[in-house]
Amino acid sequence: MHALELASALLNGGYALGLAYRKRWAWPLGFLGTLLTIAVMLQAKLYAESLLNLTYAAMALLGWLAWSHVGRFSWTARPLRDAGWAVGAAVLTAWLMRSFTDNPRPIWDALLFSGGLLATWWQVCGERWNWPLWTVLNLAGLYVYADLGLEIYAAYSGLMALVAVWGWYRWSVR
Repeated sequence: MHALELASALLNGGYALGLAYRKRWAWPLGFLGTLLTIAVMLQAKLYAESLLNLTYAAMALLGWLAWSHVGRFSWTARPLRDAGWAVGAAVLTAWLMRSFTDNPRPIWDALLFSGGLLATWWQVCGERWNWPLWTVLNLAGLYVYADLGLEIYAAYSGLMALVAVWGWYRWSVR
């Protein structure tokens, strides 16, 4: 499983770096990386994270399409409304994970799920506030993954927190 975890982390890391530079080629890397992540998360019993990565794959396709118009994005982020939806998704997901699964971290899983959806949607829309949100989510992921023995993913999350800070800088200077 470590090889799968490592391959996923490398692809997703390339995606994040490419996105920081606003490169369209980043989206296919994210698509492939998220497909590999599904297996890793299922084995760790992080079911919402597995579903999240399936959703990431779909959003990578949307990102590829949205970013096909150089300098323009097809969708508009509405941060307050979008955040409200994410909070609702977190509450519902936490309840579902706690009530119907053997998920060892249902609340953390729900927060990573809903926050990841929101941050990725904001990336698709070109909203720069995705980067601070990713910083927080990756620091939370570092804790969760380390706690569950996913050392590669924990290290990956720590590195992605730094990439998110870099992405915030890159998107702020444009």
